[in-house]
Amino acid sequence: MRLLQSALFGLFALSLCLFANGPAVAQDAVKIGVLTIRSGPAKPIGDDILAGIETATQMYGPVLGSPVELVIEESLFNPQQAVTKATKLVQQNQVSGILGTSTIETLALLSVADRLGVPIITSNSGSAAITRERCNRWVFRTNAEDLMSALSLQELVRLTPELQGAKWFTLGHDYPWSRLVAESVKGVENLEYVGDTFAPLDTTDWAPFIAQARAAGATAVIMPVTLGTPLLQFIQQANEFGLTNEAMLVSPIGLPDWLVAKLGETSTHVVSAGSWAAWRYEESDSTTRDFNEAFFEMHGRVAGMQALQSASAALMLYNAITKAGSAEPEAVVGALETIEVNTPVGPLMFQPDGRQALVPLFLGPYEALDTPRYGASFGQRATAFPASKSLPKTAAEYGCNLG
Repeated sequence: MRLLQSALFGLFALSLCLFANGPAVAQDAVKIGVLTIRSGPAKPIGDDILAGIETATQMYGPVLGSPVELVIEESLFNPQQAVTKATKLVQQNQVSGILGTSTIETLALLSVADRLGVPIITSNSGSAAITRERCNRWVFRTNAEDLMSALSLQELVRLTPELQGAKWFTLGHDYPWSRLVAESVKGVENLEYVGDTFAPLDTTDWAPFIAQARAAGATAVIMPVTLGTPLLQFIQQANEFGLTNEAMLVSPIGLPDWLVAKLGETSTHVVSAGSWAAWRYEESDSTTRDFNEAFFEMHGRVAGMQALQSASAALMLYNAITKAGSAEPEAVVGALETIEVNTPVGPLMFQPDGRQALVPLFLGPYEALDTPRYGASFGQRATAFPASKSLPKTAAEYGCNLG
C-alpha cells in the first residue's frame, strides 16, 4: 500500500513539474469577430476588409502566447443583421473584440454596444456622429470621419490651382452623406458652385445625371457615390459620355484599389480629396511597405484602402490586448485609450478622452505607375494631410462625452 501511495505521489509531483515547465496542451485561441460584407454589390469592400485583417493577424502572430481565431459573420450591409450577428459573436462565439464594420453596421451597434460589452474597432465608417455626439466607450474608429474629410477637401483645393477656378458640381447618391459632401463643397471659400443632383440608390443608368452636370458647365465634379459597383459604373459612364473630357472627377474619400484596377487609364481622371489609406504611402513609411509586401505574398494583389485600414484596426486591437496582458474587455478598452502603434496608415493613437484615431488623410491624383508594383499599374499619389489639421479640437469640443 505504501509503495502504491509513493508511486502515486511521485506521479503527482511529476505532473506539477511538467505544468510548471510549460503547458501540457495547446492554449485556447484568442477569438476575434469579423463582421463585414460577404455578398452583394459591396462584397469587394468586404473582401478587402477581411484580407487586411487576415494579413495583420499573420504578421502580428500569437497574442498573449495564443493563436488568433477569426470568427467571420456576414453583415449583409444591414443594421438588423449586424446587431443579430454581433450578438452571436459575443454570446455564442465569445469573441474578445469585433472588427470589420462599415457605417451602417457601426451605427446600429452603438445602441447595443453597452450590452455587448466588448471593444468594437471600425475601420470603414464615415459618419462623424459615431465618434462625436454619439460616441460610446466600447466603439473606436481608425478611419477618418466625414467632417475630417471636409477639411481635407479644402486643403486639396489649396494645393491644386485648376480646382480653385473650377465650376463645382456635386453628383452622388441620394442619401445623407452625399448632401453632407455637397454642403462641404459649398463651404469652401471662393469656390464657384454651379449645382448638384442626387440619384436613387439603385441607379445603374447615370446618363441623365451626367447630362445635368454637363449642362451646368461643371469643370470639377465631386462624386459621393456609394463605394463598390455603383461607383465603378458611374465613373465608366462619365468617361463614356464625355464628362471626363470637361471636368475633373473628385472622390471625397478615395477609390478602392480593386476599382482602380478595373478602371485602368480612366482612373487618371480622378483625384482624391482625402483617402482613408493609400498603399503608395510606402514611399514615406516602411510599416506600410512591410504590410504591402506581406499582403501581396498572402493575397496576390495590391492592398486596397479598406485592407490598409482594417489591418490598422486589427493591429490596434492586438497591441491593446498585449498591453493589457489580458483579453478581458475592460482592460483592453483601457489599453486602447493609451497605446500608440505603427500601422499601415502611419503611427496611430486614439484622441484623448475620445474614440477617433488621430489618422491622416491622403490627397492626390490617380496616375499610371512607371513600373507596376504588387500587380498594380495605377495608384494614387499619396500626400498625407495630418490629423492635427483635420481634427484640431478636443473630443469634448466635438461633442464626445464618455461620462
